[in-house]
Amino acid sequence: MLVFCLLYWRRCAAGLLLLLAGCQSASSSSASPEEVPPPGVLPVRVVRTGSRYQLLRNGKPYYVQGAAGVQHLDRVKALGGNSVRVYTTNYADVILDQAQQRGLTVMLGVWMKPEYEDFDYFDREAVARQQEEIRQQVLRFRSHPALLLWNVGNELDNHTNNPRAFQVLNEMIRMIHELDPYHPVTTTLTSNFNMVSAVRRFCPDLDLLTVNIFSGLGSLQTRLVQDGWDGPYLVGEFGARGWWEAPTTAWKAPLDQSSNAKAEYLRTRFEKSIRGQPDRCLGSYVLYWGQRFEQTDMWFSLFTAAGEKTAVVDMMHYLWTGQQVSNKAPQLSSLRLGGLDDSCSTVLRPAATYQASVRATDPEGDPLTLDWAVVPEVDENYVLPQDRTAPEPLPHVVRESHGERVLVQAPATKGAYRLLVTAHDGQGSVATHSYPFYVGPLTATDVAAKSQGSFTKRLPR
Repeated sequence: MLVFCLLYWRRCAAGLLLLLAGCQSASSSSASPEEVPPPGVLPVRVVRTGSRYQLLRNGKPYYVQGAAGVQHLDRVKALGGNSVRVYTTNYADVILDQAQQRGLTVMLGVWMKPEYEDFDYFDREAVARQQEEIRQQVLRFRSHPALLLWNVGNELDNHTNNPRAFQVLNEMIRMIHELDPYHPVTTTLTSNFNMVSAVRRFCPDLDLLTVNIFSGLGSLQTRLVQDGWDGPYLVGEFGARGWWEAPTTAWKAPLDQSSNAKAEYLRTRFEKSIRGQPDRCLGSYVLYWGQRFEQTDMWFSLFTAAGEKTAVVDMMHYLWTGQQVSNKAPQLSSLRLGGLDDSCSTVLRPAATYQASVRATDPEGDPLTLDWAVVPEVDENYVLPQDRTAPEPLPHVVRESHGERVLVQAPATKGAYRLLVTAHDGQGSVATHSYPFYVGPLTATDVAAKSQGSFTKRLPR
């Protein structure tokens, strides 16, 4: 096995991996048109006509307009979506039933452990146990009428360069095809594209590829072709600029975008690489349909915890239907702290008082209520998904709030913090933004230590 790995990477370094690709990515799922599915099952196939790929569900074209997340399923349908992405089979029976009741389909994830979970793909017993777990999951859910396709693993390529993992992945795909010939199978990679060629080489049974991608969405198809994938694909996650790819302050805190800036950022990339690639892109899932913490409460969240929608939700309704919502979300701009805009590396004196301000507007002229808060900064580079917890707002820091202007007393403790602002229109919509700052002094040693400590690749979500 060691000799095999050495030979593989020697070939990869020589640029020969693509020449060794033995099989074209599958142009259709394993079910043939004449097969009769079990009662209640709506068969799904990936078909190829000339150079164009297409999903067919129960014999009819099906283009995925999806949301990643399990909250507000009613609003997915009402706003023009047709599918949701679920990452594991935990509570899948409930989610599938809810999706079916609402006329939605589900891309159902079956978890294949990545190597960062200390999983050894050369351990035959561990691999066999995992395969049996996946087998039982497929048997349990394969006949549900809301099932659209299987997604084996999420970002399996994150922090790995082991071809054995992708050999095992293909074994899983082949097993799922045998157990369920009526639904395609995909796997989701990151936008680093470091293992696309390995998937093409070692996973010939894959029906289509799924990619999580954010700022790079506009060049997705070009990158896929360059890295050896010329088959069909889904976009498994897209949305605002990722915190791992955003510009940063001197102490490496990522700079946020306002929720309305995120909506426009998303639109241009969607129109180019999702809607603009109808021959190969079979659809997409926007992240995150609901509210959860990642860097901030609202970095990827499309809704507040109370269910208020952002401008990104309005944009998705427009992109899915071509129509505008009746009441649009507010907008925020010109967020400043201590007279400096949000692109600056702002350092405050401990316990000193500063003015913060923002420009808040509403398309319908609704009166706005603004909430301000200061929280300790979170370093996402060192937080695993299961350990994410939103920090509590610091008490007695925000003082004398007057709508668009507020006084902020800097914390007394040195370190990194973030100012949060939310504008509510009273009609179920909000605008959000955040501003990282540092309570100093910020020394060259602080900056150097932070730079050396950051990972070059983000941890998985």
